[in-house]
Amino acid sequence: MGYDLHRNSTDEELSYYRWNMWGFPPVKYLAELYGWIPAGTTYEAWTDDDGNHHEEQHSMDYDTNSGQTVSAEDAQAWANALKLAIPDLRNQPLVKETEKGRKIDDEFMKEREEIHNKIPDTLKRQFNTEGSIDYLEGFIRFLEAGEFQIY
Repeated sequence: MGYDLHRNSTDEELSYYRWNMWGFPPVKYLAELYGWIPAGTTYEAWTDDDGNHHEEQHSMDYDTNSGQTVSAEDAQAWANALKLAIPDLRNQPLVKETEKGRKIDDEFMKEREEIHNKIPDTLKRQFNTEGSIDYLEGFIRFLEAGEFQIY
């Protein structure tokens, strides 16, 4: 399970980005730590199988995979905040991917709780490998390309 971010683009790198279920919350919270104020998402108007029309809706929902749209302005603000985080992430001690624990145990769950509570040092530790910083920089490029949907 994860978050598949899509947009219509002829550039393959900018048309799709993926975060797993453990990575998406920290990347949102990290951006908030660096000043991003989420503007919310939009659900397009639609008609259900019974012919009932549902109006477009604005929501603060970034966490479901419902095809909600993040505006170009919000995506750019998210990118700007993450760009501010990169120097701080590069200044923390980097570890090898293989040194990061992958076992879901009490320590892991404590860390997830700290992420949920937006503890700054814990959020930054989620991005303390060279690969994770590179992935984050790719996400910044994705965000800068504009509006996208979350599935």
